[in-house]
Amino acid sequence: MLQYGHVVFLFLLLILSRYIFVSTNRLPAYGPKMQFLNRYSLAIFLFHFPILFFAIAVFNYDSTNLAHQGALLCGTLIVCYLLGRVCFVIKPWFDTKQSKFLGFIDARHPRSPSISVTKPLQITSLHSDLLSLVKLIATLCVVLGHFSFDRFTNLNIPGFPGAAPRFAVPTFFMVSGYFLMMSIDRSKLGASAMLVRRAFSMYYVVIPALFFTLVLDAVGYRVDPSGYEFADYYIAQHRERPYPDGQALGIFVSSALYLNEIWIFNILDVRSHMGGMRAYSNDPFWFMCYLIPFSAILVAYRLLDGIKRYVVMALLLLVVGPPVLLLAPLFFSGALAYIIHKRLEA
Repeated sequence: MLQYGHVVFLFLLLILSRYIFVSTNRLPAYGPKMQFLNRYSLAIFLFHFPILFFAIAVFNYDSTNLAHQGALLCGTLIVCYLLGRVCFVIKPWFDTKQSKFLGFIDARHPRSPSISVTKPLQITSLHSDLLSLVKLIATLCVVLGHFSFDRFTNLNIPGFPGAAPRFAVPTFFMVSGYFLMMSIDRSKLGASAMLVRRAFSMYYVVIPALFFTLVLDAVGYRVDPSGYEFADYYIAQHRERPYPDGQALGIFVSSALYLNEIWIFNILDVRSHMGGMRAYSNDPFWFMCYLIPFSAILVAYRLLDGIKRYVVMALLLLVVGPPVLLLAPLFFSGALAYIIHKRLEA
């Protein structure tokens, strides 16, 4: 519930951002620079956590040494950037597969004729840059928040008490809900194809991140298992290898389908010693397993009609479960902000 501490302020800021901060005489247009920085934010978000753990496991790291701390933080960001570049090299392959799959899905489940297609809200490049900048700041705050854990640094970083600042997650959810609502408004795809595009469009980073985390965990765990004993994020119970008995494959499939946080795992007591299913040591991946279910609910509500809309939404709510839905208002408030902007300018 701490995630709701900034929700009123952030929602008002999102509403007002279109009118206050986008005048050409108030905010310079970052253009290519902003696009460059923003395109690596997902890679930074999904790669940084396992890199931090791997580094302290394999190197003689001293969390009280300022030089070591600086090298760890800067080195992690550099590695994230390099891995992001690798992801963009393979992205065309994922895009090709996605296009073929979308064509296949949309041919069989086209958009219902009864779903009206309205003129989407036009967002200026300046406003888009502003929202991207906010998302980038939130990403860097998440990294700094995780770096503030006492195993990485002995510094008391103001506003980062061993955790990501509480505004970061609501910011991600709100901005994501805003842009998804815009994408739905602009797209002519049906519900199935729209959801596939939403989930598949991030695979060029998600799939490498899962493989990379698995490899780092296997190596780092062999060097120093104690580095992975972290009750809140990643508990190591097997001294020889982190994922025995074929669990690694199950974790990979569950993570790739964004199912890690559904309450079925809690009901069945699956991996209860780790608080449920986790994407190996990549704990920030939980966000993706909230984002995609929220996206599925919004897509179903906007692009399905009749009884099908309510049946699909009921099934989604049943599978996702109450724990995940506690944060759903953060995401849908971003979609609401888009609707408010659109109606104010109609």
